[in-house]
Amino acid sequence: MNRRISFQNVLPVLVTTLSICFVGDAKAQFTSSNVSQHAWLDLTDLTASAGCDSWGYVSGSGREYALMGVNTKLVVVEITDPANPVIVGSIAHTTSDWCDVKTFGDHAYVTNESGGGFDIIDLSDVDNGNVTLVTSFTAGGVSSGHNVLVNTDTGFLYLLGSNLNGGAVIAFDLNVDPENPTELGRWTEASAAYHHDAHIVSYTSGIYAGREILFGFSEGRGVDIVDVTDKSNMFMLSRTSYPNIAYCHQGWTTPDRKYLYVDDELDEGTPGVPTTRTLIFNIEDLSNPNLVGTFTTGEQSRDHNLYIDGCVMFQTNYSTGLRVINIANPEAPVEVGFYDTYPENNAVNFNGAWSNYPFFPSGTVIVSDIDRGLFVLDVSAALAQSALLGVLEFAYTPTLPQEVSALSTPMITVDLAGICGGLHKPNTGQLHYDLGTGFVSVPMNSNGLDQYQATLPPALCGQQISYYFSAETEAGLVITDPSDAPATVYSAIVSDSTIVVFDDNFDNDLSWTVGPDSASTGTFVRGDPVGTGAQPENDNTPVGTGRCMYTATNPAGGIGTDDVDNGTVVLTSPTFDLSAGDARVSYYRWYFERDDGDDPADGFVAEISNNNGGSWTTIESLSPGSGGWELVEFMVSDFVAPTGQVQLRFMATDGAADGDIVEAAIDDVLITRATCNPQSPDMTADGSVDLEDFALLQQCYTGAGSCICYPPLYGPLESNVCAAADLDIDGDIDETDYANFAGALLGP
Repeated sequence: MNRRISFQNVLPVLVTTLSICFVGDAKAQFTSSNVSQHAWLDLTDLTASAGCDSWGYVSGSGREYALMGVNTKLVVVEITDPANPVIVGSIAHTTSDWCDVKTFGDHAYVTNESGGGFDIIDLSDVDNGNVTLVTSFTAGGVSSGHNVLVNTDTGFLYLLGSNLNGGAVIAFDLNVDPENPTELGRWTEASAAYHHDAHIVSYTSGIYAGREILFGFSEGRGVDIVDVTDKSNMFMLSRTSYPNIAYCHQGWTTPDRKYLYVDDELDEGTPGVPTTRTLIFNIEDLSNPNLVGTFTTGEQSRDHNLYIDGCVMFQTNYSTGLRVINIANPEAPVEVGFYDTYPENNAVNFNGAWSNYPFFPSGTVIVSDIDRGLFVLDVSAALAQSALLGVLEFAYTPTLPQEVSALSTPMITVDLAGICGGLHKPNTGQLHYDLGTGFVSVPMNSNGLDQYQATLPPALCGQQISYYFSAETEAGLVITDPSDAPATVYSAIVSDSTIVVFDDNFDNDLSWTVGPDSASTGTFVRGDPVGTGAQPENDNTPVGTGRCMYTATNPAGGIGTDDVDNGTVVLTSPTFDLSAGDARVSYYRWYFERDDGDDPADGFVAEISNNNGGSWTTIESLSPGSGGWELVEFMVSDFVAPTGQVQLRFMATDGAADGDIVEAAIDDVLITRATCNPQSPDMTADGSVDLEDFALLQQCYTGAGSCICYPPLYGPLESNVCAAADLDIDGDIDETDYANFAGALLGP
């Protein structure tokens, strides 16, 4: 039976008795930038000794309410007039330092860690001052819970960190009766674990359309991504750790579902994390999240809870309060405002701001503070500043080429669109290209207000064209695509076709050499890896036997079992004959390093040799690493001259310091060489192959490799007559060109 307890409030009395702190002296004690205070209800006003979580509710009439968790109850505060908040009611719960709340329809769901179940509260008559406890839900043995989340798109509630199921997620249905949830299932697979908090997303497009995905924050294990579509068969898609992990606490995705921002509550102040650190993951592949960066405010405070609304992240960091952060460039956030609710210091402690709620239609933002109660804030100036950081999105027709024919000049239409308030400044579009001697920048031809025509430069057979695009916003920002160019660029190989020299997905033994190793454990093996927080569960290849080369056998799946310990493990390729010319090498690499010992000896190195291992040149050197399959591509000539004695070598090292975790894996090694269709031996273009063509060939002869006989200039090459004599389009006129000409002149 459900028991209802009603709270009827007399609004005029409350208005006259609240000690709302919004006058000058009260505001002055809090430092801020681009954020101002509408109002402040301290703990005395809330009749509590500590603040907890907060959420928001909007009634059917559009009136806005702050749901403020404190240690003894949930307090409902109307903030429709943000400068004059009014406490409407409260519902008591068992005293607890943790009180979390979410809403579905006209109901709030409130958890605490001390017992009594989770409260279901009716808010349907809140406009008339009535807040009603429907029940304290204890069905199935529910007593406590650290957190609760609700997917308002699907009507499912998820209980986290409860006294049941080891704290792993339990799903309930609210659709039939939101006042009497029905348990639908529990996450019970072997990898199931306690989640401190989670974010739930329903995918409506793309490869995950129709699936409900939970992003769980799993203490020292890292980020769990769990498919909860089928409540009777919830399963983990990935578990991702990261360098210097301490306590993975909470996070939120961007609206386009490309990025996940994560708070680690306890990493600040540990070796390697001197200031507030927010982790940024690319989550386009849910089975393989990739840590692409971090963000810091530069302060020491612990980060706690963050939420994202459009292009802005609202983060509450204990001793430094609310931080307003522009994420128009997702991998390079910029702070645009803050309001510090804990003026005593910015130290690493557990004082100050707990959470915030930035989703009110009015734009009002609330902050719940452990020591000082409820803050009602105006962030309009911060949002105005954020709008100046709007960026541009680039779109291309046709799709950007990865392969182009020799001496061709492919044309690309570039369309620009403003993102997060960004406005394109006309006639600022540029193409930047590199043919091996450094980037050259040229204006693109404008086709209209937000469209350009770009033309890639002509290049020789086997060359690689590296390129990127840029344009300015009206605010004066230069936006590039890729966003971190020129560190990352687009590329196209010049060829008419490619010859596969070597292709290994490790389904079969193609004579790689393991060792010599100095590590005590973690030698490279070829097989199907067992997933942990450090080692992949699956190889990179979409089809096949699931094998790759990876460090350790790890039969039990433990993160520290048989990882690389106290030394180096080595994997060396067979010898490749690349004497016929330059070649493109690609491989997928997984490298994870948890550097608890802060050991500079830890790391991953990839090398290349062109003399059968007589000497080695570094391709890449990594430390630390966050795991995830990453593609590495390069031309052999970027590092060494192509010969008939080329080898690759991969090494993973764990230093002497205790506590570090090092794992590596290699998959899908591919080596290809470009080939091009020869030019016509009718060099004079008079319709016949004759002595005039031979004369031109003699005039232009340079010898193999002696020079680039015509410069790779941007624009047409017709003015350089010798370009026509380079029949194989390799940059010189030599014996090969003579042979091609003779074959055409004399016939078979």
